[in-house]
Amino acid sequence: MNTRAFKSFLFGILILGLTSCSHTVEPEVGTPVKPAAPKVKPVKPAPAPVKKQEPTGPKTHKVGLLLPLSGSQADLGKGMLQAAELALFETGTTNVTLLPQDTNKGAQVAAQKALDQGAELLLGPLFAADVQAVKPIARGRNISIVSFSTDHTIAGQGAYVLGFLPSQQIQRVASYAKEKGQSKVAAFTPNDQYGRLVDQTLKTLASNGSIQLLGITHYSRGDILEGNPGNAQLLEEMTSYKSKGVNAVIIPEGGENLGHLMRLLSPQKPFTVLGSGQWDAPETRSVPGLEGGIFASTDTVERQSFESRFRQAYGRTPPRLATLAYDATALAIALSDKGYTPQNLTFSQGFAGIDGLFRLTPQGLNERGLAVLEVSSSGFKTISPAPNSF
Repeated sequence: MNTRAFKSFLFGILILGLTSCSHTVEPEVGTPVKPAAPKVKPVKPAPAPVKKQEPTGPKTHKVGLLLPLSGSQADLGKGMLQAAELALFETGTTNVTLLPQDTNKGAQVAAQKALDQGAELLLGPLFAADVQAVKPIARGRNISIVSFSTDHTIAGQGAYVLGFLPSQQIQRVASYAKEKGQSKVAAFTPNDQYGRLVDQTLKTLASNGSIQLLGITHYSRGDILEGNPGNAQLLEEMTSYKSKGVNAVIIPEGGENLGHLMRLLSPQKPFTVLGSGQWDAPETRSVPGLEGGIFASTDTVERQSFESRFRQAYGRTPPRLATLAYDATALAIALSDKGYTPQNLTFSQGFAGIDGLFRLTPQGLNERGLAVLEVSSSGFKTISPAPNSF
């Protein structure tokens, strides 16, 4: 991270790299989390009434942390809670207390408990439906929500989306491809809500002249399995795109689905394969035919350092979304003495986090400084770095 640019961000304290923790901290669910205070000796009462003294230390600010801490997503929730704790310890803050609550037992109940305990800001929940359930409660208390969701439809009315937005990833990689002369674009997208969001982004890019969209092919997950009759239709569509001069194909899938599609389509190359942040996983490097493909995601340098510190502290690799919890907690720390007002949360210069530069918008969305990465068998190579300012 550029040190000079970092120091120019709000309050200059969002991420402070201190010595990693060497022990695991596992609070009971619902128990406030804060660094231990030094022990002090009890003061003997004065023999006569004395005038009440005003506290001289910094005010403690309580922040609700709403995560799935039980059930099928408990491992993810626990990893995000540990990342939030790590942010507390690494910044050395003593004026922010986390109030972890389990959304698996009901997001509304979790939010209510945190607010009743004095939360001034809610971090989370993770899932869009939970955010929708929590919004009326938080709005009634005039409390903002910084959620970990990627669903742009839940933004607004006091709720902010900190999760990675696929629309920005597609815009960034398509813009880079156009700079390299690859503007004739076709896309293969899943027939689901995520795919429809990618479709909408591509149509917007086509309408403003950023790309020449040759077509979008939809598929269900079964269509891309080897030997499925749906393969023939996908290959027919690819042949049509090649006849139109396609030079870039967008496949925003990750994991096994990306592998299935590449085994099907890579014999049809040459064309550059463009992807989304769903490629940002170790298994992407081993997908056949994907070497040389490019995608937009957050820069990896700070994240690799974070992952190393997390492993040292907790003895395991953090889940990918753990960085969201770390950055959200660091944001809460940075703003603690300024207030969690919409004006402060949407500071236009943004904040420097583990996942790079980001800022929240008045509409409740987020903007990120994204890098363009190229896939190789040895890892991901940054071919267009993320910006260090907006």
